[in-house]
Amino acid sequence: MSLDQELIKTEFLGLKTEINDLLGGVDTKKKSHLQNYLYFVYFPLFSFAESIIILCENKKHNTAKVLLRSLIEAHINILYHQLHDSEHRLAISAKDGFDSKIRNIKEVQELIKKYPNLESNNPNNLYSRVWLQKALEWAQREQQAILLGNNLNEKEKDVGLKDKAIKCDQEFTGEIDKGHFERMYAIIYRQLSPTSHLNLEGLQTFVDQDEVGKYLFSDQDDGDLLVCEAVNICLALTKDLYDNGVIDGKITDTISRIEKLTA
Repeated sequence: MSLDQELIKTEFLGLKTEINDLLGGVDTKKKSHLQNYLYFVYFPLFSFAESIIILCENKKHNTAKVLLRSLIEAHINILYHQLHDSEHRLAISAKDGFDSKIRNIKEVQELIKKYPNLESNNPNNLYSRVWLQKALEWAQREQQAILLGNNLNEKEKDVGLKDKAIKCDQEFTGEIDKGHFERMYAIIYRQLSPTSHLNLEGLQTFVDQDEVGKYLFSDQDDGDLLVCEAVNICLALTKDLYDNGVIDGKITDTISRIEKLTA
C-alpha cells in the first residue's frame, strides 16, 4: 500500500478544524457524562494522530509507534464506555483514576519517610508533608463522592484493556470482522509494547544487519500503516461524536473522503 500522506494530512487537518469549530459551540453543562467524555477525548486523540503523521513524514516511525499504542488503548476504552451501562463504566473508570492517585500519593509519603533528605519545607512542593496530606485528603474526598454518587462498592475495579477489547467484540453491533478489537489488542497494541518501553526487544527494532554483519540503525519504514491506523481511530471518534449527539447535524463529507484515501 502506498499512501499520499501529504493529501491525507491536508484532509485530516481540515477535519480537525471542522470538528474543533463544531465543538466550540457545545455547552458541556447540558451534556451527559458520556457526551462530555467524548467531548474531552477529542483534542488529545487528534493531537496524537497529527503527531504520528508528522513523525512519519520525518521517518521517525518507531517513535510514532509509541503514540499509536496510546491511541489504540484510547480507542478501545472509548468504545468500551459506549456499549453497555456507560454511566457505571465511566464511574468505575473515574474511581480507578482516584484509586491510582491515592496510591501514588501514599507512595511518595512513604518515600520521604524512608529518605528524609527528600522532604521539602515548602508547603507547595511535591515532597512536602503538608502538600501531600492536602492532596491525599482531596483525592479521598473525590473518590468518596464518586462512590456515593454512583452507588459503587470500594472493591469494584476497572477491567484490563484485554478484557475491554473482548467486551467490545462481544457487544459492538457495527459492521466489523469478528475479533476486530482483540486482534487490535494482540497484534498491534501488544506488539508495540517493546518499542514503547525500550526494553531489550524494543531496542532490537532499531537495529538491523547488512550482508557482512555490519549493524545498521534505522526507524524502519511502515509509515503508511501507522498513519492509516491513527487517522482511522480519529474517524471512529468523529462518528461517535455525531452518533451520541455531541455534534448535531449531518456528518461531515470529509470523513468519506479520508476513508477513500486510507482504504
